[in-house]
Amino acid sequence: MSIHALVITGGHGFQEEPFWEMFDSFENFSYDAATFPEAFKYLSIEGVKDYDTLVFYDMWQEITLEQQAAYQDLLNRGKPIVYLHHALISFQDWPEFRNVVGGYWKPGEGTYKHDVQFTVQIAEPSHPVTEGLSDFEILDETYGKFSVDSDVHVLLKADHPDSGPVIGWTKMYKNTPLVYIQLGHDGLAYGNPNYRKLVDQSIRWVVDCMK
Repeated sequence: MSIHALVITGGHGFQEEPFWEMFDSFENFSYDAATFPEAFKYLSIEGVKDYDTLVFYDMWQEITLEQQAAYQDLLNRGKPIVYLHHALISFQDWPEFRNVVGGYWKPGEGTYKHDVQFTVQIAEPSHPVTEGLSDFEILDETYGKFSVDSDVHVLLKADHPDSGPVIGWTKMYKNTPLVYIQLGHDGLAYGNPNYRKLVDQSIRWVVDCMK
């Protein structure tokens, strides 16, 4: 099955060449790229009609009430979404967003640390997102002291003092199936074959959920 996605960035710098190369490596996959604030034009039912799924790798903050309403309508009707890494920290002043993504990293309380070597634990190996994966090592940025909603379906865990215990999940928000993966700070993560498999299979799973 061929998938056409919109990958949205903005609000946080990243290593662009290895990031886009990761998406280029996926088979039967094509994508367009958009950056906030221009990306808001896509966040409506009409705006996403040409895409099978949205992938967010942003940390954008500013959002008007009109933009919230259009985004909310899109989520209510259902559009497959994958949120990666710092997308958890987007839209801090829009309270409903933390219910959308399924977790909340609060400035002043949440922590982060770069270049941490740790083990990613596969909490449910039989799930389509984690199928074929076993526990693996990664050098990446960790987030700590962030909240995770009780209604998420946990896929990834970590047992490290600098990391939260749950670092990947799925959930349904209204009619929108979504995956959140905390991993993915830089080229070392993008190049990790296990991370690539997680992102690829997350995209395919959320799309399959809408069939």
